[in-house]
Amino acid sequence: MNSLNYAKIDTDASESARAVMGMDHVCITVADVDRSIEFYSKGLGLTLLRVSVLNPAPGTIYKNAYMYSGIFLLELITADGMATRPKNPKDWQDTMRGSIGITHLGMRVKNLDLAIEKLKAAGAKTISEPFEISKATSTIVYAAEEVDPKISYARRPGEKPWRIAVFSDPNGVIIELVER
Repeated sequence: MNSLNYAKIDTDASESARAVMGMDHVCITVADVDRSIEFYSKGLGLTLLRVSVLNPAPGTIYKNAYMYSGIFLLELITADGMATRPKNPKDWQDTMRGSIGITHLGMRVKNLDLAIEKLKAAGAKTISEPFEISKATSTIVYAAEEVDPKISYARRPGEKPWRIAVFSDPNGVIIELVER
């Protein structure tokens, strides 16, 4: 760990100082928007909100879709024909740390075993079998002592450890399932 003292980072959290109102959505580029809609519907239970087809130039069609679960909004956009898929990972850490940018979708689940069954049935590829993170097996440094109750589940593993499993979707996008 570096020598940065996280507790001393100066952040003005007053409403007037916040430039960002909240997270709006995360976008991933996919080879086939329709196939991805089916995968995220069946595998993760996301609901399709809308599909848009844009024709920015003659002979060019871009398709995107918005899907949601609760307040989570996921945008799927058509990849350019020259786009490359993520490399085939040796393990999930290799994939997540092998490039700059958004590396995975972290999805919180109530029942990890059931979520794994659904993802596999939808065609997901297993990258990591379930593993646990507990107070005894991890060192976690927390900077914020008081957090919004909506995210307090991510603060610390409690008596029950967190369970995590990692998969890839049909496009090679990493999906991390977390039962907290």
